[in-house]
Amino acid sequence: MTYLKLDVVDSEKSVYSGDVEYIVAPASLGEIGIFPNHIPIITRLKPGVLRLQIPNEKEQMVLAISGGFLEVDSNHATVLADVIERSEALDTTRLEEQKKEAVAKLHSADTHNRKKAEVSLEIAIAGLKAVDYIKKHTHK
Repeated sequence: MTYLKLDVVDSEKSVYSGDVEYIVAPASLGEIGIFPNHIPIITRLKPGVLRLQIPNEKEQMVLAISGGFLEVDSNHATVLADVIERSEALDTTRLEEQKKEAVAKLHSADTHNRKKAEVSLEIAIAGLKAVDYIKKHTHK
C-alpha cells in the first residue's frame, strides 16, 4: 500500500512525522481529504480538528490546531500551525475556562489585546471540537 509522508509542526516542536494513509484537515473553505498521490496544493487551515489515519492503527490520531497551512507536493504533506494539541492533552474544563476568558477579553480589549483574545478563543474552540469528535467517534 502507498502511504503519504507527513510532517505536522507547530511553532515550538514537531508533533508528528511519519507515514499516513490519509489526512482530513479543516481547510478555510471546508474539510479537505488528502490521500497518497494527491495533486500539489497549498491551502490555509482554519482552527479545528486535524485527523490522521496512521497505518496499522484502528483509531485516527486527532489533533486540535489553531489554523495554519497545509502543503502537499510529491507524496509529502506538511502541516504548519501556531498551536497544535494532541487529543490526550485536551482538558475540557481548561478549554471551557479558556473560551470563557477569551470571550470576556474580547468585549473589553484594545486592538492589540483583541487579536490575542481572538487567537485564544480559536484555540479553545478547536480543542473543544477535537474533544467532541473523539467522544463521538472512538470505539472504547
